[in-house]
Amino acid sequence: MSAAVCAAPESTLARFDPRHNSLNALRLVLAVLVIASHARPLGGFGPDPRWGDFTVGTWAVAGFFAISGWLIMGSRLSSSLGGYLWRRFLRIYPAFLVCLGVVGFGFAPLGLALGGGSYGVLDGVRYVGGNALLAITQTGVGDTLNAVPYPDAWNGSLWTLFYEALCYLMVGLIVTVVTRRRLPAVMMFGLVGLTAAELAIGAGLPAPYALHLLTMLVPFFFAGGVLFLYRSRIPVTVPLAGLAGALCLLIALTGVNGVLLAVPLAYLCLWLGDRLPLQTLGARNDISYGVYIYAFPVQQILALLDVQRAGLVVFALAAIVSTVPLAALSWFAVERPARRLQLLQLRPPPQEGGAGAGSTAPATRSPGTSGSTRAR
Repeated sequence: MSAAVCAAPESTLARFDPRHNSLNALRLVLAVLVIASHARPLGGFGPDPRWGDFTVGTWAVAGFFAISGWLIMGSRLSSSLGGYLWRRFLRIYPAFLVCLGVVGFGFAPLGLALGGGSYGVLDGVRYVGGNALLAITQTGVGDTLNAVPYPDAWNGSLWTLFYEALCYLMVGLIVTVVTRRRLPAVMMFGLVGLTAAELAIGAGLPAPYALHLLTMLVPFFFAGGVLFLYRSRIPVTVPLAGLAGALCLLIALTGVNGVLLAVPLAYLCLWLGDRLPLQTLGARNDISYGVYIYAFPVQQILALLDVQRAGLVVFALAAIVSTVPLAALSWFAVERPARRLQLLQLRPPPQEGGAGAGSTAPATRSPGTSGSTRAR
């Protein structure tokens, strides 16, 4: 083996340490950016701030999807299909279902007490039951949001989880039916095809709104997966990270379709996850998911309390401070206990050779299943 081949993992994304990185910290930052973005409409300060084609919140969600694409591809390649789907289910669904219940039977009655309107237990049942399959079909709970600047939804963040779960299924099935040798090309084809579809929809091609959301978000997930598959061929350098950042800035400033940033944004997230000295933040207790799913209803309660009268910055900071305890409770009471059920597997994961194109890391060492960083 040549010296160049031996050195390659140290200078490429293959060096990424699943046990010692800053991806959890980065996801927490992205969750806070979503809060900041939502603070304007929920506080009555105007629409979500836009940066190019996307709002700030959409950029943050795109970063979530890119990071998840990297982690989920690693998880699938080191697991049987059944074990993989079981872990993915446990990671997002129990906390999601509990969040629905907290909103339907906790936040909504509190909203009634603070702002008036109407509410019955059946309203909470309809809210939980109508959204229990991840597809958000009922955004309100009775008539409990009349006194807020944004009365359309109690939790306007949960809709993205349907598309994330869809990504889980897509990757799970693709890895099952495609050979390892052809997997990188198939994922690249999917990335290019979905990007082209989103560009066509953005240019005016008639399409259902749900399809637009799919073609807007899934390319970021696929970009993370493609980078994982080619990780031993992709350099980790400051100049390349600078180029990725410059492309993000350029595309944002020109206002062209943000889907073009799928690959550079994914690379930038991974570079930051590798280089930022924040490995201990969220390494043991990752509250980023809880922050994401609880911030929106917390902001609605703050709006009912007229906290927005103190100004946008105070409203946003109050939302962050108020959400963290709920996120921590979600982690310790729901998410972490659910993770223990991951041990209930029918059989150990198969020993598969090779995790992707040019891979030098063993397939069983997955960022999605071991160490401090796990797929959200």
